[in-house]
Amino acid sequence: MAEIAVIGLGNPLLKDDGFGPRVIRALRSSGLPAGVQAVEAGGSFYSYWDLLLSCQHVIAVDSMLGDGPPGTVYMLSPEQLAGARQLERGLWHEIHFLDVLKMAAFFGARPEVTIVGVQPGEINFCLDLSPQLQARLPQVTKLVREMCCRLLRDSSRL
Repeated sequence: MAEIAVIGLGNPLLKDDGFGPRVIRALRSSGLPAGVQAVEAGGSFYSYWDLLLSCQHVIAVDSMLGDGPPGTVYMLSPEQLAGARQLERGLWHEIHFLDVLKMAAFFGARPEVTIVGVQPGEINFCLDLSPQLQARLPQVTKLVREMCCRLLRDSSRL
């Protein structure tokens, strides 16, 4: 059982909307600490549902509309996200991440959740990230890795 789930949300076919899955690929390519599982969720919650029900911490990475320029990084709790202006998912995601968290809570799962959002530059049919998000990818990957290491350290002290 993973203690920490890192979930990359977004559609890799839609340019910057695929930022979350790109972070997951970068994390996997450099190796994950024991106790961390990373999942490319795309638009389907089925790919991470079991993990969500069993882990203690969730770090979700996605593109998100905010007030900053493309590449701006946001760190939010689910409560903060509920009040934030976010990227409309339309047909690409079958269900909003906050709704998935509510369903998980109904089944007794209440992991600590942090959402790492990145302001997209472009959302259109393309497999590549915009230059702004491509440049931000190493920084966000490092940030998420450091968050995982800190959570693992903190939980080992209990």
